[in-house]
This record gives sequence, structure tokens and C-alpha cells, in this order.
Amino acid sequence: MPQPTPLSTLLRVVPNSLLKQWFHDHVPGPFDIPWDTLGENDIEPMILHLDELPGSIRKDSEIDLRTVRSFASEAGMRAIEDTARMHGVPDLLSRIPDGLNLNGRAMWVRLHEWEILHAATTLLHLEEATFWRKRNGVPINLEIPGDAAEQLGNAVSKMLREEGRGQNVTVERLENNGVIYFIVHPDDFVRTDNTHDDQGRLATISVRPTLDIIFAYDRYAGAFELCASLPKAHKERLEGIFARTVLRWEVPAFEDESGYYIDHLKDPTTQLPTDPVDQIRIRIEEIKMFNPLTRRPIATGINKHDETDTIHRAIDEELRSSN
Repeated sequence: MPQPTPLSTLLRVVPNSLLKQWFHDHVPGPFDIPWDTLGENDIEPMILHLDELPGSIRKDSEIDLRTVRSFASEAGMRAIEDTARMHGVPDLLSRIPDGLNLNGRAMWVRLHEWEILHAATTLLHLEEATFWRKRNGVPINLEIPGDAAEQLGNAVSKMLREEGRGQNVTVERLENNGVIYFIVHPDDFVRTDNTHDDQGRLATISVRPTLDIIFAYDRYAGAFELCASLPKAHKERLEGIFARTVLRWEVPAFEDESGYYIDHLKDPTTQLPTDPVDQIRIRIEEIKMFNPLTRRPIATGINKHDETDTIHRAIDEELRSSN
């Protein structure tokens, strides 16, 4: 899990001109910040002002800065652009002033198009989601029922209630570039944390966070994917639930495609075709094999400085039994 960015960094990476507007519009005053004489890296007056705020307000301000920071990437800009297009503002990125870095661009959107930035958090979350599990062979262009989100939420809730969670479920549905997403947020197990209240007193609070379960149906490719930090058995049940409630289709048993037979790569007649337009040349530089008779792994590789060398010549010269 990445370490949180320090508050000092959050302030240093955004130009003062934008921070001044952010403080004026979104942080309670009055201010003792000498904006006219403040250097771009002089953030002490800002931190002092934030430190004087009540704990809950300071927390909200820091969350706001961290939200801006999360969009300071190419993925963040794509999420903003796609969300703006969905909201009928296709020229949003071109309206951002020139010369701003990614942090400045994200802050400009926060100041001028807050609703779009807020809505873009869902697409950014989808951009950053990992460990997808894919099911192919799904019928294309399936008609998704209007109550699919409600039916999916009810079914996921029923499944998780068996474990004492899932009492409440929220389901978001959106479509982007031909992919229909259902983001399911069911209640997870209760946990307790220690925190300080606005008076600086240590208190224990109980929270029930939500899980993130993401389904993505590609209507043109005929496939759907699942992203969830849950055991394999849970994922298989969730795939069946999604297929029945949303796609109205019975999903077959899952076949793990994570392993591949690549014995054919030892064959010198094997071709590795590429699209000529890409102007890419491919060759295998190293190959590792396993001898089932001796139970030994065997590895060999090419001379990378010799353009004519091939992995098949290396196998023939290095691994023949006479050698």
C-alpha cells in the first residue's frame, strides 16, 4: 500500500495562485498568509493556518488536497476528460491554462468544475483497479435490464449477509467506451479505530467500511471482468450472480487461464508475427526449461549483441546431449 503524501508536499506541488483561490473559497478564514510576497515553496504560513483549524475542518481540507493530488497523473486526466465528456463538456482539458503541471491542472479543475472532478473519482478508481478476473465467451450486445443495479445489489447483499456483512449495498452504474461498469459497495465487517476529536481527546470509534466489487461488461468484446479483494470461491459466486441478475445469462464453470503451455517456443519453426505498421522486431532472449527425468531446471540465452543469434541456435548449441 503506497504511503500517504505529506501535507507539505500536497501544498508545494500546486502553484500559489491556485492555492490562494482554494484557501479563499474553501478554507475558513481570516488569513494571515502574505500571498503577495510568498515564494512558491514557502508553505509555512499555509500549514500554520490549517493547524489552527478545528480538527474536523482541517481533516476535510486535507482530504480535499489529497483528492486533487490523486488526479495529478495521466490516468487522472483521462478520468477527468471522460467524465467531462459524459457531462457534456468535451473541451474541459483544453480550457485549462497553459503552463500548469499535472497538480496545477487538477487543482484548476477542482476550483472551476468541482462536480466533474467529484464524479471523475469513479472513473479514476476504475483506472487504478488491479487484479481483474476475466470471463470470455459472453454473448455480445446483451440488453441490460433497467433494474439490473437493484437486482445485483440485492443478490450481493444476500450472499454477504451469510457472513454478517452486506446489510447495506450501494451500486453505481456507468458506461464508458462500450464497457458497462457496475461498482458495488456493500457493508464490510465492523472495525474500531482510535482518533482525536475536535477537543484533542483520544476516542475510540467504530466504523463499518464498504467493500469495492467491480464488474465490467464489454458489450462489443463479449466478455466481463470482476475486480474484488475476496477469496476465489467468493469471486466464482459473484460471477454467477452478475451473469444471472445483469446479463440474464448462465455463466459456465471457470477455467483458470493463468497458466499457458509454451512448449512450442522451443520449435525453430515457431513464428512470432507482429503488425508491420508497429515496426517491432521480436526475438526470445532467454528460455528456461525443466527436465522431468533429472528434475533439474535448464536455462540458456542468446548473445544479445549478436543480431543473428536466436534462442533455437542457443538450445541446439548449449543443450544438446553431446555437450
